Amino acid sequence: MKYRYSGPLSGVTLDNGQETMLHPGAEVELPEGHDYTNTLLALGHLTPLPPAKTNKAKGDSDAR
Repeated sequence: MKYRYSGPLSGVTLDNGQETMLHPGAEVELPEGHDYTNTLLALGHLTPLPPAKTNKAKGDSDAR
């Protein structure tokens, strides 16, 4: 899941091997429900972002 990070400049290596740099004001993708993600949410350092819309314009692939 994507979040907006607002904590101090930091980095983390999660137990699944994912390495992530955390920059204040940047978007970051972290696993939903992970202990570290939950900690950052509880500290107020993460704000969930709405899912990206992937709407395709009508007729884009079918027009010939």
